[in-house]
Amino acid sequence: MIIYPIIIIILLLILFAVVWRRAYFVQANGLPAEEKVHPDTAERLLSLIKGKRQRDDVEIEIQDNTDPSLKKAEELFRKKQYISAEKWYLEAIKVDPRNDKIYSRLGIIYINQKNYSDAREALEEAIKINPGVASRHFNLSFVYNEEGEKREALNSAKKALRYDPNNKKYRHWADELRSRPF
Repeated sequence: MIIYPIIIIILLLILFAVVWRRAYFVQANGLPAEEKVHPDTAERLLSLIKGKRQRDDVEIEIQDNTDPSLKKAEELFRKKQYISAEKWYLEAIKVDPRNDKIYSRLGIIYINQKNYSDAREALEEAIKINPGVASRHFNLSFVYNEEGEKREALNSAKKALRYDPNNKKYRHWADELRSRPF
């Protein structure tokens, strides 16, 4: 008879652990669980960013000679543990301040946290180091749009299209920005 209460307690503990873990990851990703989002706002655009194929911002090959802090940051980024990954990327910048991929990753982390001023700064630095990556211009366009700088958003979207003219998501985003009044 004592086995049933023990089973119930174990099941409740497991349920609590699952719910707590989910709440932690929602908080870590910067997305409050109770937030209601209109389809035309940031969440829809974030899904565009997360869903796109990127040559350098989704997959960075980690080589054996890579800085350990960058390896740790990449591992955490892939697990979507952005708060911890941010700390490791900032350490990696100290070792390699001219690594444009680190700044690009930080930009994506800040976009997920809705910290658009830091995202803009990080993405602009990545573009300054390596201006030919379309995805960074696309992400910067999104940031400008969120900050209310519609003209800058359109200019960045056009640059993304210039570097990757066949990308349908970039074209759709640029067309959407063109259709809005300034």
